[in-house]
Amino acid sequence: MTKEQQFYLVDFSILPEAIKKTIRVKEMLKSGSSGTINEAVHKVNMSRSAYYKYKDHVASADDDKEDRVVVLFIIMQDDMAVFGRILRRIAKEKQEVLSVNRTKISEKLYSSVITLKTKESAGDMESLYEALKETKGIQSLTMKIGGEFK
Repeated sequence: MTKEQQFYLVDFSILPEAIKKTIRVKEMLKSGSSGTINEAVHKVNMSRSAYYKYKDHVASADDDKEDRVVVLFIIMQDDMAVFGRILRRIAKEKQEVLSVNRTKISEKLYSSVITLKTKESAGDMESLYEALKETKGIQSLTMKIGGEFK
C-alpha cells in the first residue's frame, strides 16, 4: 500500500520555526544569496540535519521546476583520466551535458568549461560540486547556476 501525498496551502506565519527556516534556506539557495547549504543554514541558525529533514517536504506555491543552466569552470591536470572522472561523476548525478570545451593552458594544465541543463536547485547541486572538488587532479573548480533554460 502506497502512502498518498496530500498538499495544503498554509499561511507562512503559522508554520513552526523549523519549517520557516527551511523555506528561508531554500530561498537563499535559489536566489544565490548563499552559495552552499552550510552557509545558508548558518545564516538562519538552523542545523543541517533539520534542513535535510524538511527540505523535500516544503515548497513555495509558485515554485517551478524549469530547467536551469549550470556552468562548471575547471582547471585540471593534463591527464585524460581526470577528465574522464569528471564526466563519469556528472553522468552518475544524471545531469544532462549541453557542451564541453577543453583547452590546454600550460604544459601541465587544461581548462574546461562544461555546461549542464538541470532541474536541480543550487542546494541540490552541492553534492556534484563537492564530489568534483574532491576529484584528484582538479586544481580549481567554480560552479555558476543560471536562470531558466528555455
